[in-house]
Amino acid sequence: MKVSIDVLDAIRAADIHGTHLTLTGPRMGPRLYSRVNEVLEAVGGRWTKSEQAHVFPIDADTVLAPVLESGEVVTLREKRQNSQYFPTPSPVVERLIDLAALRPGMRVLEPSAGSGAIADALRAAGAECECIERDPGYAAMLTDGGHAVRAADFLAVPPAAEFDRVVMNPPFTRGADIQHVEHAIRFLKPDGLLVSVMSWAVTDHTRQTAKFRALVEARGGSVEAVPRRAFAESGTDIDTVLVTIPAARDADVKPVVWPSREVPGAEQELRPPVEIFAEVKAAMAAAVAELDALGALLAEPLTSADTPSVELPTPQTEQLSFLDLNGDAA
Repeated sequence: MKVSIDVLDAIRAADIHGTHLTLTGPRMGPRLYSRVNEVLEAVGGRWTKSEQAHVFPIDADTVLAPVLESGEVVTLREKRQNSQYFPTPSPVVERLIDLAALRPGMRVLEPSAGSGAIADALRAAGAECECIERDPGYAAMLTDGGHAVRAADFLAVPPAAEFDRVVMNPPFTRGADIQHVEHAIRFLKPDGLLVSVMSWAVTDHTRQTAKFRALVEARGGSVEAVPRRAFAESGTDIDTVLVTIPAARDADVKPVVWPSREVPGAEQELRPPVEIFAEVKAAMAAAVAELDALGALLAEPLTSADTPSVELPTPQTEQLSFLDLNGDAA
């Protein structure tokens, strides 16, 4: 989005101290303030009444410098469209929580946490959730939601094996989900468990997926298909799977069963009984009408004109004898 000159001037005139930005100068009208606030929120700034300032998850100068230099900013709505960010729908989140087998007090990491759909559910399940999110705007949203957030690129964060669980929905573009999951495994405790939404592409036998598939099988993981169109409400029809990978392989683990391309879909809705009855009734009425017409036709007497005649062959007057056939006389 192109930022107007008056908005840029208002931001340049603000007082910035580390993560805090305070708007100065004459009191702004509602429209101007709304546009300024939209830009600040896009890069992670949130108005905090107790601080009387916009507070950022990282240094405000750092995130505002590109905006002031280019005169442009990517809004949260545009970020969703451009980065292919699709919030995790509630049914998928619920299944993730089930597979994670959480217990109250567990330390759980959610990398690339987005706007917090999974993090909220983890906290509701009693887990101590820690988020990593590289986008300042989303990091601020997570902070607003009361989550512990580290504003950073997850792949650049050094791993530390200190989490009981990792629950995630990473980006999919160009195999990024595999890269993120392989990095995330390194954050697990020895008895930990990772559960992730992943692209259906990881189930394919390709050169790009061979190493990852071998990892899942070596750890005794599991893979299950997500119903078709599960992410439709988030703006995509991409097919996905839920992958579970333990930090260490169990002795009695079962072999991994990779799902086929027959992705399970939502059950077909039953038609209203009245509609089904009307259709059956109409079909039966048509069948009865045809039977009545056939019965009436069969009940009509046949006339001589309707009776077919058969012309029999003319009998031969001279018959050959057995002796004739043999050429001998009796």
